[in-house]
Amino acid sequence: MLAGETGRRLVDRVFRATLKPYYRPDGVRCPIVLYHGVEESGGPWSVTPTRFRRQIDWLSRRFDPLTLGEALGRWRDGSLPANPAVVTFDDGLQSVIENALPVLDEYGVPSTHYLVPGLFGERFEGSRVMDREDVSKLLASGHEIGAHTMTHPDLTDVDRETARREIEGSRDALAAITGEVPTSFAYPYGAFDRGTARLTRDAGYESATTVIGTDLVDFTAPFSIPRITIMRQHDLPMVKRLVGGDRRWQRLLGSVAPDSL
Repeated sequence: MLAGETGRRLVDRVFRATLKPYYRPDGVRCPIVLYHGVEESGGPWSVTPTRFRRQIDWLSRRFDPLTLGEALGRWRDGSLPANPAVVTFDDGLQSVIENALPVLDEYGVPSTHYLVPGLFGERFEGSRVMDREDVSKLLASGHEIGAHTMTHPDLTDVDRETARREIEGSRDALAAITGEVPTSFAYPYGAFDRGTARLTRDAGYESATTVIGTDLVDFTAPFSIPRITIMRQHDLPMVKRLVGGDRRWQRLLGSVAPDSL
């Protein structure tokens, strides 16, 4: 079996050459890109500041960027712009404050940051996590704060009570810091099922994001919102292909419809 990004790229090529013109899942075109760290040196989940700037420059010219909360709200009231897109970040890494925030502000791109308050000021998978003061910097620049659990477990691999504490705990911790209850949530590792989606809904969130890589978003299923993961090896042409729907095939992995919760 082909694994990792190499295997996904092979499927991309086959899909682009065969099924892409014919396969269009339900939803509106609203690519939601997912970043983690932005730093010169790092693992496969981080991107370099130079590539990040080029990608944000292109996204800001090609699309009408919104936060996740704005996109969902404007879809509901029928005011979604013609070319919406959303930039998101997982884990709340310090390198985002240092290297991504200035670029986002320069290009006027709002974004949604899914934070893990139980890890503030610590290290996570080798990278420094931002602290409470950094959250204030994001808010001052008009960015959205979303929750990503307290300690970043795979919610499908823990018992229901632990999952509930992680989901509700991050909500309450972020509300205490920001003064507002977060309405957007991201599943750690993109792992979710009906049980975790139901817990997220019951905790008062309005949406939850995954790592299903399609550019088409079915806002009628707000607890399985897809996102396109951007990795270190993705240059601008590759980002354009991903945003252009080369991973639309991942929509076959499924979603959680409202009537199934």
